[in-house]
Amino acid sequence: MQDMVVGVDLGGTNIKAGAVSSGGEMLFRSRMSTDASAGPERVADRIGMAVRDCLEGVEGGRERTAGVGVGSPGPLDPATGVVWAAPNLPGWTNVPLRRMVQDRVGLPCEVENDANAASLAEQWMGAGRGAASLVLLTLGTGIGGGIVLGGKVWHGFGGVAGEIGHMSINPDGPRCNCGGRGCIEAYASAPAMVRRMREAIAGGRRTTLSGQGEGLSARAIHEAALAGDAAARENMRMTGFYLGVAICNIMNVLNPEVVVLSGGVAAAGEMLLRPIRETVEERTMEAVRRNVRICFAALGEDAGVIGAARAFVTRGAAQ
Repeated sequence: MQDMVVGVDLGGTNIKAGAVSSGGEMLFRSRMSTDASAGPERVADRIGMAVRDCLEGVEGGRERTAGVGVGSPGPLDPATGVVWAAPNLPGWTNVPLRRMVQDRVGLPCEVENDANAASLAEQWMGAGRGAASLVLLTLGTGIGGGIVLGGKVWHGFGGVAGEIGHMSINPDGPRCNCGGRGCIEAYASAPAMVRRMREAIAGGRRTTLSGQGEGLSARAIHEAALAGDAAARENMRMTGFYLGVAICNIMNVLNPEVVVLSGGVAAAGEMLLRPIRETVEERTMEAVRRNVRICFAALGEDAGVIGAARAFVTRGAAQ
């Protein structure tokens, strides 16, 4: 009986893989370096090694395995399994990742954007378990996202829906790396927090972070805020406010059951969540926000693997 899928979370530094049961249980884990600098063929070899680790780590693993799901940095085409570009993977332009993995492991494969995979995982087994609709925001160096509607990822017409970080909240705002202006990523990502703190210091704001220099980071800002630094606390409040504005827009358009926050910046916890909820309370109609949960992700490092496995199933390859 095929009651297992191998999920793979492809990152610029590490490849994480796991044998995931049909009930969402992680039966075996494998982890190894990506060796990204060696190029796509070498990375595909490493994925193949990680998948074989999982097949061998579970009794009857190959016979029980319906296929492989890979969560990859994108953008990519989930229909063809081709990764168009991956900034943290050198030489990755139009890489036929699905075919490459299938050739190495002899099993069907599906490829999904990594943020989409995480959103599927949280909807299936995590913070949004049981919800029919969920939006996940990944908060870190950039801001990404995934949209799950009716238990399936919403890819959009061109396959790249969920680029929440490039939702503009100020048409006259700072230039974003995408080429637009006033994107939420330019206000609420980790680099945006650091930029805002540097501007405050340059403007004469008193803060314990004045001597940080190049070592200034979003984590340092959060820690200073926890210690009572007024400038750092204001920075955290503004970050939560901007995220709240973006979430208001999402709620007005999609009205999801659950909004999940994940990634490094989300580690700020209640200090971030409080201004988000206050902003949503102030800026949305009661009918829109009624019964919507805004919460943090629950699956940690397993989200990418579990979501990649789930992506294989929801795309119909295991039917």
